[in-house]
Formats: sequence, structure tokens, C-alpha cells
Amino acid sequence: MADRWSDGLVESGFGSTRMARLVGWDQRVRAMVRVEAALAAAQARIGLLPRDAAAAVIAACERVIVDPDRLAQQSAPAGTPVIALLAQLREQAGAGSDHLHHGVTSQDIVDTATVLQLRDALDLLDGELLEAGDRLADLADRHRDTLAAGRTLGQHAVPVTVGLRAARWLGLVDRRIQQMRSVRERVLVVQLGGAAGTLGAFGANGVGLMAAVADELDLAVPDLPWHAERDRILELAGALAGVAGGVLTIAGNLVLLAQTEVSEVRETAAADAGSSAMPHKHNPVHAIAARAAARLAQGELGVLLAPDVHEHERAAGAWQAEWIALPGSLVRTAGALERLIAALEGLEIDAPHALRNLASGHGAVASEALAMLLAIHLGRTRAEELTAELVRTAGADQRHLADVAAEDGRVTAVVPPDDVRAALAPEAWLHAVPELIDRALATHGAVAARDPT
Repeated sequence: MADRWSDGLVESGFGSTRMARLVGWDQRVRAMVRVEAALAAAQARIGLLPRDAAAAVIAACERVIVDPDRLAQQSAPAGTPVIALLAQLREQAGAGSDHLHHGVTSQDIVDTATVLQLRDALDLLDGELLEAGDRLADLADRHRDTLAAGRTLGQHAVPVTVGLRAARWLGLVDRRIQQMRSVRERVLVVQLGGAAGTLGAFGANGVGLMAAVADELDLAVPDLPWHAERDRILELAGALAGVAGGVLTIAGNLVLLAQTEVSEVRETAAADAGSSAMPHKHNPVHAIAARAAARLAQGELGVLLAPDVHEHERAAGAWQAEWIALPGSLVRTAGALERLIAALEGLEIDAPHALRNLASGHGAVASEALAMLLAIHLGRTRAEELTAELVRTAGADQRHLADVAAEDGRVTAVVPPDDVRAALAPEAWLHAVPELIDRALATHGAVAARDPT
């Protein structure tokens, strides 16, 4: 069977073709066949099936050739792909056909197959998150002293460094890695419950069989079957939403920083980032695509996160919707990460332009520092009033706030001019920044090394 994904937007850059190969329909079919084989092997291990019958089932699973398109068409009338799959397997199982799928239900096969796909999918996401983190760690370290204007509510605030900004993004990514790893431990569990979660077909051997199937597939054993208790999938969807939201934050900032009026960053990885009509443009195409893919992921995750009832012992509709929404959201989330990594690859920081932007407000970004300095001598209210007046003067006269303040008698009466200029220098506001960056880098090192401390 060929691995395919039916959405051309994946190949167009709004999803991950690597993830599509792991969670697509063809791989789902392979995983279901693998679960049927593991079920037979486990039943033989604990004496629920004759070994020769189990061997026949396993052999059929190993040699079966399934047409995924035909299987999909045959699945529609039954509302589940397992019934049609079993029909093809029984054609080839020979003497073991009577023992195929013994005692289980379709949801056991579909859910466990999904978990097998999730194991590979989470491995891929972990690697992509680590790669994004590595690029941000490098950016944080290389630009720890590169000055830039901090922005709050879209306006210049106080000085920051490019490295600190990257370190904050790094912290965001590392927290997502830690969350995804935590969720992984609870999601990668086998599903085995039989028709209504009682394991009734296996008598006293039901729990033992659940453990044996889990062992065959190298999955964990849940406390109970979870046919209608979808908190594991809900938790995973929440973690994926966090990843998509993180991509939106970082990629969105890259787009803003690449605006012509800002021009503090520039993508260098895109071979053709221009416009079809405006040759002067160099668009941040990877960051744009990352945002688009992340938004698409959030749309599909909305299906999984929406309040819905998985009624009674097995749901009618809510569970089936997962078949589409879960792989789709994984493809989009991984695609968003891939494009974010591409945007960060060789990201060009225009440090001189960032410094010009910082200085464009005539030193007003130092107003808080001035107010705090004067408050020691004049009290908070008077210091804030005087600072506001000096900021207005600096703007009106097109002069730097430090110069205006250092020449004002009300200021120099309590603070020497050289001390004023020193306190209002951008670097004076950033003493803690190196330590903050080092903390982020240390955390990332521990995350990359999988160090629980």
C-alpha cells in the first residue's frame, strides 16, 4: 500500500507530509492488521487460542494485501472499517478464520491502531519541537546583547534584547515539549474491552489478555477499557492546541518584526519569497505558512475539544469524528512546526535597524527608569509628573530624553547629570537579562537530554 494524504494543501506547505505518512488512512489499515495479529498472539500466549489457530491468523495478517480504497468504500455501510477488513483477512486465514477477532469489538481495534499511530506521531512532534528549540536557543545565545525595543500593546515599552525575546519563545517551546511528553505516558495505552467494556468473552482471563496484548504491541496497560471515556484524547488535543498556539505566537511575532516599518528580522531560507506583482518584496513566507497551518490545526482540534458526550458504553458520532479530526490536527500541527523551523533557519537579525527603532522615540523607552530614579528623591507622584513633562519636551524638541533630563535643574538638583545619563542608557535596564537567558538555555539543555530535573 502506498502512503497518501488526500489534501493537496499538505504538499503545498500547509501540513507535514512526514506526519501524513504516519497517521494517514493507509497506515491506519496497517496498524489495524497489526493489532489483529497481536490479539491472536496474546490469546495463544495465555491459552485462549490454540497455537496453530493463532499462527494461521498471524500468517494471514502478515501476507494480507488490502486495497485501502476498496476498504474505505466497503466501510461506509457498516460505519466502521474493521468489518470490511475482517472479511478480507478471513479470506486468507484458512483454519484460523474462526478465531480471528475473537471476543473483541471494532473499537478495540480502531483505538489501539490509533494509539500505535500516535506513538510514531508523538516521536515526530518531539523531534520537531526540539529542533525548533535548538534554533531558538542558538538565537538567544548569539543575540543576548543585541538591543531592541520591547513592545507592549503594540507600542514601544522598555529596552529588551533580541536574545531575551528568543529565550522567552524557547521557554514556550520547552514547556510544550514537557507537556507532550507527559501526555504521551497517559495516551499510549492499549484498548481492549470487548463489546461493552466488560471483557466478558474472556472470563477470568480478561485483564490478563489486556496486559498480554499491550506487551505484544509495547504499549502500557490502562486501569480500565476507555471506549467512552475520551479524556486521554481530550488531553492530547489540549496539548496539541498548546503547540499550535505557541507556533502562532512565535511566527506571528516574526511576521510583525519583518514588516517594512520594523525590519528587524528577515527570513533567509526561502528561495523565492517575493511577490508575483511587486519585485521589491521579500515576504516571510515560512512564518506566514506556519501561522496558516497552526490555524488549520486549531480548527480541527476544535472538534476534539468541543464539549460532546461519548454516551453510554460506546459513542455514536463523537468517536467517529475523531478518526478525521485527530490525524488532521496532527498533520497540520507538524506542518506548522516544520515551517516555523524553516523560518528560524538562518533568520537574519538586523541589529542596526533594531537599534535605530529603539532610538526613534528620543529615549522615551527610558521613562520608567527616570521615574524610578527620581522617585527616590522626589516621591513617586512628583517623579512621575516630572518625567511625563520631560518626555513631552523631548518629543517636542526632537531631543533625547537623557539629554533633556540631564539639563533640567529640577533633576540635577537631586541627581548628577552623569548619573542621569547612565541610568537612562538602555543597557542599565538589562542587568538581569544574561541570567534570564542562561536559565532558559539550561532548561532547554535538560529538556533535550530528557533530564527530569
